[in-house]
Amino acid sequence: MARKRKNDTRIDPFATPVESSSLDDLLGQASVGQEVTMPAPSDPNRQIKLICEVIPFQQIEPTTSVYGKNRREQSLLNEKSVADILPAIKADGKNMHPALCWKKGTSQVVLSGSRRRMACLLAQADYIVFSSEDFTDEDAKALAISSDQYIAPSLWELGKAYVQTRQKLQDVGKKGSYREIAAIEGVSHTAVADSIKAYEQIDKQVVLMYPTPNHLGREVAKKLIAAIKEHPEQFALKVSEFSDSILEDNNMSDEKRSIAITKHLTTFELESTNRNECLLENKFVKVQRSINSGAITVKIDDKVLTEKRLEQLQKLLSSFN
Repeated sequence: MARKRKNDTRIDPFATPVESSSLDDLLGQASVGQEVTMPAPSDPNRQIKLICEVIPFQQIEPTTSVYGKNRREQSLLNEKSVADILPAIKADGKNMHPALCWKKGTSQVVLSGSRRRMACLLAQADYIVFSSEDFTDEDAKALAISSDQYIAPSLWELGKAYVQTRQKLQDVGKKGSYREIAAIEGVSHTAVADSIKAYEQIDKQVVLMYPTPNHLGREVAKKLIAAIKEHPEQFALKVSEFSDSILEDNNMSDEKRSIAITKHLTTFELESTNRNECLLENKFVKVQRSINSGAITVKIDDKVLTEKRLEQLQKLLSSFN
């Protein structure tokens, strides 16, 4: 019997009894060559036959791929985003809890277990999977959603998924509103709105600056979006110039690092956008010219601005074309 590891992912997409045990228990006790059956994700009355297989580390990339509608953005996965399972997989030389794959000829499409796949690649470990040719597109779509229960996709990743749902609604003639999307996804319309705004307005390059995508939550996204709208050029410059050397301490925790990154991206020096050149200044009058726009600002102390002087000033200004 395979040992259960604290740091290895446990999933139970359906919590449906299978041969007097749960799917989770069967996956946790799997051994290579073992055959089990499970209810089809899209139809519990249909059974799927699974065979436990081992994919050597060298064959993971050439023979496996992640299902295209998986809600986890694979390009955002890194060592930190799989840190909870990586130590156990490194120690064991394999993932103890098999992934679920759809076998198509000589290749395997990962339906559940993309984080384990990345951890095996990083650890140079073998990838243990339960494989079957019996899966269908509907099964794959169901697993793409239900397999994310261990660590939910980030706000940005959910936004990408909700945009795809919106497109499907629009393809059948519907508006694809936040409320329509929410009704399908089973979340609030505000959650849909925040996620889509994050995905559409925050570039993936910015998401990659954070330790993991999940460190970019709702409040952080709102701050970033505001900065992008109010200071687009300065924000873009800060992103392009960002490096670890900008942070005060490279050994800070991921949480503190995330806070520091957000502060860096959303804090701007006012003087850099409103620098003025002083043309005249004395006790009662100050005349400045904006270096950026060239606009002239005149400040006169009301103690010396008599009615006669105000009248003279008005005549002078009115003569300008």
